[in-house]
Amino acid sequence: MPLSGPDQLLYEKKGHVVVITMNRPERMNAINEELGSLLAEAWIKYDQDDDALCAILTGVGDRAFSAGADLKDMNEGGGWGRSSNRRTHPFERSSPIHLNSWKPTIAAINGFAVAGGWLLAQYCDIRIASDTAKLSIPEVRWNLPYERVSDLKWKMSLGNLLEILLTGEQFSAQRCYEMGYVNHVVAPDKLMDKAMSLANIIADRAPMAVRMHKEAVYRSLDLNYEESGNVASGIMTPMRWSKDTVEGPKAFVEKRKPVWKNE
Repeated sequence: MPLSGPDQLLYEKKGHVVVITMNRPERMNAINEELGSLLAEAWIKYDQDDDALCAILTGVGDRAFSAGADLKDMNEGGGWGRSSNRRTHPFERSSPIHLNSWKPTIAAINGFAVAGGWLLAQYCDIRIASDTAKLSIPEVRWNLPYERVSDLKWKMSLGNLLEILLTGEQFSAQRCYEMGYVNHVVAPDKLMDKAMSLANIIADRAPMAVRMHKEAVYRSLDLNYEESGNVASGIMTPMRWSKDTVEGPKAFVEKRKPVWKNE
């Protein structure tokens, strides 16, 4: 169902998993001002729903995950991503990053993921790609900035990252898998099955533990060994005294599935 307004974005909840689908196939799911706002609204809705435990971001059709910013729309509107009073990258509003959310996210890359499309996938925690998908950061072709390079260094080797950034070439899903950027490559008709399978596994785990482990990883990326250990310990301390930390071992001993209360 549409989140609100025109159905440029579809928001569907399947059990504890939310599927957010960009729906502008005629524009290769490129992000205009309206779709960007709808994406921001969708991530807020997901973050605030205590019953939603994992989210999948994908695009309609098999042609494109997202072609990035809608350059035609930007040109006609005076450049919606260049407003002088916008302090953040325009695509941050279209991702869970701007919420500082620690809920898990999966990108199901169904086709071209170009520039801002690559970025939307980059902002997700896990990336699954169709074996027909093509991914690229072509900014050097047009003398445009790709400002969010810093966290990519944690997703692949420096040489691979620089090859992507400095050539602006397209890379296959398999090559991106070899580079460490993509987690899984599957046939197009298996893409959402794989994404849902992985999302359901994550959603079945203790929600508090999932969130805290994700937060510990991201908050400690640029820290040394001792600092990262201290940060992770501080984040996870509340888990030690939670009801779910009693429930987990108890369920193990009783040989049953845990009943998580997220408390």
